Amino acid sequence: MYNILAYGAVKNRKFDSTAAFRSAVDACRAAGGGTVVIPDGEYTIASVRLYSNIHLLFEPGAYVYGSEDPDKFEPRENLGYPLYQDASHSCIRHSMFWAEGCENITVSGAGTIDMQSVWEKRDTPGEGQWTARRAAKIFGFRECRSVTVMDMTLLHATDLAVYFLGCEHVRVSGLKLDVNIDGISPDCCRDVVISDCKIRSGDDGIVLKSSYALNRREFCKDVTVKNCVVSSRCNAIKLGTESNGGFQNIHISNCEIHDTYYAGVSLEITDGGDMDGVTVTDLKMRNVGYPLFVILSDRRRGPAGTTIGSMKNIEISRITAVGPYEPFKAPQLTALWEGEQMDMPCLMPSSVTGQPGVPIENISLADLNFTVPGGGTEADRDMVVPEITHEYPENDRFGETLPAYGIYFRHMKGLHLKNIDIRPIQEDKREMLVFEDVEMRQEE
Repeated sequence: MYNILAYGAVKNRKFDSTAAFRSAVDACRAAGGGTVVIPDGEYTIASVRLYSNIHLLFEPGAYVYGSEDPDKFEPRENLGYPLYQDASHSCIRHSMFWAEGCENITVSGAGTIDMQSVWEKRDTPGEGQWTARRAAKIFGFRECRSVTVMDMTLLHATDLAVYFLGCEHVRVSGLKLDVNIDGISPDCCRDVVISDCKIRSGDDGIVLKSSYALNRREFCKDVTVKNCVVSSRCNAIKLGTESNGGFQNIHISNCEIHDTYYAGVSLEITDGGDMDGVTVTDLKMRNVGYPLFVILSDRRRGPAGTTIGSMKNIEISRITAVGPYEPFKAPQLTALWEGEQMDMPCLMPSSVTGQPGVPIENISLADLNFTVPGGGTEADRDMVVPEITHEYPENDRFGETLPAYGIYFRHMKGLHLKNIDIRPIQEDKREMLVFEDVEMRQEE
């Protein structure tokens, strides 16, 4: 056991205990591993590097604040190769706790980490004072193996709160998050289980990515998300947008989603990459903008030669989604907004769309029970829906509405539907389901 108090930490949030935390970790590392203990009390720190075989244990009542001075955190690494993803997905070291190329790391306990909603000033004159993406993560792990983060409360992070890049054998459970940007983000990872977490986020809640941040194409694969409760200003559970590698063998089940501006579940291939083998089942949604958003688009943010990508073998079943559809409180997204804002969900129908000549293949939707706002007109029935190709994909990029009040399907091959019950609250002149360039799958 390596108690931070023995290395100079002070139970006073006005005192910078970074050096003490680092010393305790270094002593633990020098001994070959062990447990670094954070006792009850308030502490303030910046970046602390973790190593193999270290267990960071937060005792009940331990409350760790992130420094309000961004310059005290580790500088962002200069990777030396082109970036084809958001800058925040490219750096690990500008985090409260970070590790690279390590194994057997555990963070656990009944403690709290509070990043204090600190936003960094922009470097470039004339772009405004603040940016949502220049801030510190809570946890950043790059190419690590056997990492567990569990039973913590994480607050007010203004970058990705829990980020894994190129990691293997990851377990995340029992977390409570109330954060300003993405909650839990495995990127190019494999063998990941995210379970029993409660998340309220100002951006996407649980978001799987497959970016080019490792300077190579890697799948995000063998991932399970289960038994979580999510609320989001953007998408609650999402695959993408970064999709250079793609997604394989992803299972999402038994989650509750509420008070979400965009999609309850969003499945996206937009920067090349291939999605193959995704199951989404047993979800309950309330007050979401739309239950489902599935899209193959063509932004191709990647190196030369990046192709359009593909989506196939997707099963979505046993989903309920109900109102009331009303404003809700969400975490502030940028420092320009003072306090919490009241958000009204983006009330669009669900959609499942491929690209002309590149259909989504072999997708099954079964046992869906939605109530939707309704109110569509005769003119909405006849609208011409634009293609979403090179721009960032969200459902409202199609326009203010869609020709269906339930689900709009386009550019698909092998679509199978069973037990779809979607009811509008207001009278609606549109059809429940609308199909354009769709080939249905024949029953065997």
